[in-house]
Amino acid sequence: MTQSDFIDRLELDLNDLLKTVRVRFFEQSTAVLTQRSMPEKWNAIECFAHLNAQFDYYLPQIERALHKAKARKWMASHERHSNWMGRRAIRSVDPANRTVHPRKSAKIIDPLKLLQVRENEVKIFLINIEMMLRLLRQAREIDINRPVIKPMRWNISSFMMGDLFEYLVLHAQRHLLQAGTTAG
Repeated sequence: MTQSDFIDRLELDLNDLLKTVRVRFFEQSTAVLTQRSMPEKWNAIECFAHLNAQFDYYLPQIERALHKAKARKWMASHERHSNWMGRRAIRSVDPANRTVHPRKSAKIIDPLKLLQVRENEVKIFLINIEMMLRLLRQAREIDINRPVIKPMRWNISSFMMGDLFEYLVLHAQRHLLQAGTTAG
């Protein structure tokens, strides 16, 4: 897939996420957003808190990597590539694999363990998605195959920027499906 087509697809997915959250979650009361389908399952607001915790870590990292890539003049590539870590992470969060790959979150991003959950998580999520859209548009100017970003949980390898963008979008889609089952 070309880098341009890849970014186009992710932009569409992010715009769909914005639309879905604005329609289904933004106007919901806190009481609705905190309902649980089962006691051990996350409610909608906890899903947003989990996603926001990852955005809080990765969005500044992406922005820094973009600035470095521009300074190094890593011009846009024609083809988009992926590494083993990116492929594995993407496969694990893909909403299509939701029942095949149930995942346990690290305590630092698990709302039932250590993560602080704020009432305005939905609004923060919308702001984060808009920021990600802005960063994705800036990424059109650089080769997204070259900048690498350290994952928040492992030190084995690094995400290629394109892989990280795809991971974040699919991860958000996966948890919006989960949030939708709890918030009606």
